[in-house]
Amino acid sequence: MRYFLIDRVEHLEYGKKITAVKCAALSEDVFSDHFLGNPVMPGALQIESLAQAGTVLLEVSAGFKFKALLVMIHSAKFRELVRPGDKLRIEMSTLSNDNQLAQLEGQIFVEDKLVTSARLAFSLHPIDEFYVPASRHLTDALYRSLFRGATVDGGTNPGEVHG
Repeated sequence: MRYFLIDRVEHLEYGKKITAVKCAALSEDVFSDHFLGNPVMPGALQIESLAQAGTVLLEVSAGFKFKALLVMIHSAKFRELVRPGDKLRIEMSTLSNDNQLAQLEGQIFVEDKLVTSARLAFSLHPIDEFYVPASRHLTDALYRSLFRGATVDGGTNPGEVHG
């Protein structure tokens, strides 16, 4: 994947919710073309940031036994423009999860102002179908970075598990 649309996890409550942060930087490629002279973060990338936070919540909560794949977007609403320099607070909460399909609700805030909201559905598949065990060190390194300084309720901080 080219775009990491969460910079770090601030808080994770196993199986329930996650709060992550993304700092929108003018140096990101997307802002050079969207739109010239009036840069804004595309709605699709805002949804992707929600999806990435949801994926982290689901995969960590399942002990990395499942790979979460976004399969549906419900009721996406874009209320305000997101611009370079904005610090996005991304919140995802589990509505339901039967270990085959999970429904999550998410919001993005900039300075406590709701800018985006959506409900997302993920299908859950055995993680070995997607990643060979030899590549696990790459995932471990990513999670150590994302979870540095995070608070975690109901389980072990993934940034400390394999470090």
